Amino acid sequence: MLLRLFVFLALCFAAAPARAQSWTPLAAPEVNQAAAAMVSVYCRIPGTQRAWVSSGVVIRSDDPAGERRGEVVITTAHGVGAYGDPSHDNCFVVGPDGAHYRVIRTFNPPTLSSSWDDWAVVVTDQPFVGPATRLPVREIRAVQGEVPVAMVGRDYANSDCHLERSDRVNDGGRLIYTHTCGSRRGLSGAPILARVDGEVAVIAINVGRLTGGAGPGQRAIARGVGDGFDAMIQRGIEASQPLR
Repeated sequence: MLLRLFVFLALCFAAAPARAQSWTPLAAPEVNQAAAAMVSVYCRIPGTQRAWVSSGVVIRSDDPAGERRGEVVITTAHGVGAYGDPSHDNCFVVGPDGAHYRVIRTFNPPTLSSSWDDWAVVVTDQPFVGPATRLPVREIRAVQGEVPVAMVGRDYANSDCHLERSDRVNDGGRLIYTHTCGSRRGLSGAPILARVDGEVAVIAINVGRLTGGAGPGQRAIARGVGDGFDAMIQRGIEASQPLR
């Protein structure tokens, strides 16, 4: 009898659907506060006086003590520019205090063949001096239809900013994520925020334009956290923690 009851309960739990995530719109003060976590990433182009410049967002670790040897920043791979290079000695991050912090570790795909490969995790040589805002990340799961988001760094008001999985645009063999927050030069790597189950977190980064124009409603590509990206974020966090 007990064995039958156990089997019945196991089947019930196995058949139960996963709890759907709750997505609710963000308020302007929340987005303004999160903007303090956005930084600029510079990577000098070898043999020139120029540099790739992209946006990035500072990530919060799960360490309750908050100890760190460096900061973890996520950005785009095309902003980093040298794929497969584990150190990127030509790159630095401009912190919230305006100082330059050298990049000592980079985690990103070895090639850039699609928008799915367009992400990078960089670790600085030391923590930022003074107060700094660091944001949690949440993996995109069960995105069905449009979910309300906000992109930090846009230069116009857009009250109808949403993210969704495209049902027709295929890149690298997968349907991409798109958003309607708008994009422009310099906003590659800008964080896309959502309130997921009551917590404001980074769920994606802006990759760039998909359609012409730069105003509200213009659809752009987003690289969602997940599918390997989240694992490399965790490796970046581990590389930034103090040696035990």
